[in-house]
Amino acid sequence: MKAFPSLIVALLFLNLLSADAILEETCKQLAAHPGVHFDVNFCITTLQVVPGSLTSIIANLANANITHNLAEVKELLNSKDVSTVNKKALGVCEDVYDMGIEDIKETTEALKSRDFFTVKSRLSALSFNVFTCMDAWAESKLRSLMPKEEDDAYKISDLALSVGASLPDQ
Repeated sequence: MKAFPSLIVALLFLNLLSADAILEETCKQLAAHPGVHFDVNFCITTLQVVPGSLTSIIANLANANITHNLAEVKELLNSKDVSTVNKKALGVCEDVYDMGIEDIKETTEALKSRDFFTVKSRLSALSFNVFTCMDAWAESKLRSLMPKEEDDAYKISDLALSVGASLPDQ
């Protein structure tokens, strides 16, 4: 009877190792795609945060990230210390982050109905929207007021797009 708890612990440990190996292999495959903007470690760390399916995890992470960034943008837009030129770029970011939240909602709904074409389409739009925010700063020749947040959003949306691309076609 004493061996039973040890057996359970051993099986749980093997299950965790197996899950970690699957996650690592998945992240290696996703990070190897040409044009992605994240590495294996970013993928693994990000996907270990929340249990569940990869696409659902990424959609939830992207939602949290984009919602946070939108709140930061709105706070900066309301600041008297931010120049008009910076507010113009922030206005672009506000618009595209609003659209990004809608993209994520549509992605989540499409996942529930297993409409993978829509999932891929909405994740592509999300990635484009995040890039558009970054591009607004580049076009105005200004440094972003939120470089870390935008970089994370870019990587998470790119990760989401890569995971979505691995879904089956209909």
